[in-house]
Amino acid sequence: MNTIALVGRVITVSGSSDASAVLVRDGRIEAVGGDEVVAHARSAGIPVRDVGDRAILPGFVDPHVHFEHYAVGRGRGVDCRVPGCKTISDVLDNLSDGLSKAAESGWLIGYGNLFFDQKLAERRLPTRHELDRVSERIPIVLHCGGHTSVLNTRALELAGVERFLAGGAAGLWGSPVVEVDAHGSPTGVVGEIDGLLPIPPLDPADVRTHMESTYRELFTTYGVTTFGEMVGSLASVDILDELISTGRIPARAVMYGMVPSILPLEEACAWAASYRSGAGPDLLSAAGVKLFADGGYSARNAASRTPYVREHAPRAGYRGKLNLTQGAILDAVHATRRHDVHLAVHANGTRAQDEVVSALLSLENPHAHRPVRIEHAGNILGSRADLADWRRANVTPVVQPGFLYNFVGDFVPMLLGDAGTTGRLPLRSMLDDGVIPVASTDVGLGAEEEQSNPLFSIWECAARESYWGRVIEEEESIGFAQALRLHTLEAARALGVDDRVGSVEPGKYADLVVLDRDPRTVPLATLREVQVDSVYLAGREVHHRDGSA
Repeated sequence: MNTIALVGRVITVSGSSDASAVLVRDGRIEAVGGDEVVAHARSAGIPVRDVGDRAILPGFVDPHVHFEHYAVGRGRGVDCRVPGCKTISDVLDNLSDGLSKAAESGWLIGYGNLFFDQKLAERRLPTRHELDRVSERIPIVLHCGGHTSVLNTRALELAGVERFLAGGAAGLWGSPVVEVDAHGSPTGVVGEIDGLLPIPPLDPADVRTHMESTYRELFTTYGVTTFGEMVGSLASVDILDELISTGRIPARAVMYGMVPSILPLEEACAWAASYRSGAGPDLLSAAGVKLFADGGYSARNAASRTPYVREHAPRAGYRGKLNLTQGAILDAVHATRRHDVHLAVHANGTRAQDEVVSALLSLENPHAHRPVRIEHAGNILGSRADLADWRRANVTPVVQPGFLYNFVGDFVPMLLGDAGTTGRLPLRSMLDDGVIPVASTDVGLGAEEEQSNPLFSIWECAARESYWGRVIEEEESIGFAQALRLHTLEAARALGVDDRVGSVEPGKYADLVVLDRDPRTVPLATLREVQVDSVYLAGREVHHRDGSA
């Protein structure tokens, strides 16, 4: 059924006043209003569902996820995350119990949280020799977020990590890192080379199964109806198309091809420009490409203006590593303009962000073209004066409020000293200075338990609580209405689909969420506990929470 009227507390996110009824006909919103909408529906014989005081709002839009990476790793891997594991001994026990999972690929794959070395009781990562105690024969990789992993001795041999020691080889999500001990031998800790490990691919049928179950359990359940997938292979594209076409994943997806994983730059731009899905463009499309200007803070690889503290740096004065300089960024800008596709650039550190902004400012009239997305800009702001340059350069900062909880609040100051104690997710300053950020989760293998939940992210925008329970720069807090807009309409705008989704307005698809209460009326401390009762995609209910009325 995709013709229905919903009655409740409607939060439109459109700038218009909120309403009490939404009329959906053939999957699109026909009218938004009050009693007159209900009367019209009843006279036309359209079913009316009254949800009482519960809130009805647009489906959440998450414009930056690594969904396949998360789903496949979760499906084939052993969960070693804190708090399930608290010590390195717990991690080794979990891996030992999961040895049977190595039968299919020949590798034992485990995963922990971002900044796993700071969340385990020992405040360090396991060593290769400790992983060898689980098995010396089977290669083992322990992923700690998307940028850092630990390998046992057998995995180090198969990966041939010596090729990365000289620094000449290219990484994927940043410049490669191989940590060595005082004798020059690899400790097992590596960064930015996960995609280069010789792990056999999973059978496509298993990939489909893991992706379907993960989306329904960790995205649909939380009301996410549209997502931006950072895709690494054409095989992944085909699987996603099949799953969305058949309704096994009840969502819309917009893809960004990760360069060079999916294809070289020019070919990737041509692919994005010409791609046509079997699901149809309103359900699955390709928007553009994504490049990596630096790596991750967890790999001590984000390119910062200020040096890392000596305890977390390979040498004095170390400021991370640039993966792209202005010349390469300009090449990407020109390529995406030639093909009229989006450009998204991963830039965690302030120095990497400078490279992107400077490249754009060197061009004539950046506002004559579509904005460039800078993924992670705004998680750490070097100076408030940077915001004026961001406006001039016509960039869209894509922030991750959940990262303030995961690591930015507590662990960036640990890495950068005093320079890391200010400018952490400055949402209030950004909005006051006319820079509209976009909120995403960047969920991937190693995410925290709640990270795929937009209501957790919205809670963090207001609560600004760190992993260790501290309130971080509380003057940068924003309210529910502003945070919701960043997770719906602004997120849709970043994907180029705000004409279709992101708000409750006539003409848009009826991608709607019914919450178990009105989030505007609950104490901030309980906002993250609000649950999704129902999810509608184009007016068809695709999720109903067990036990809800």
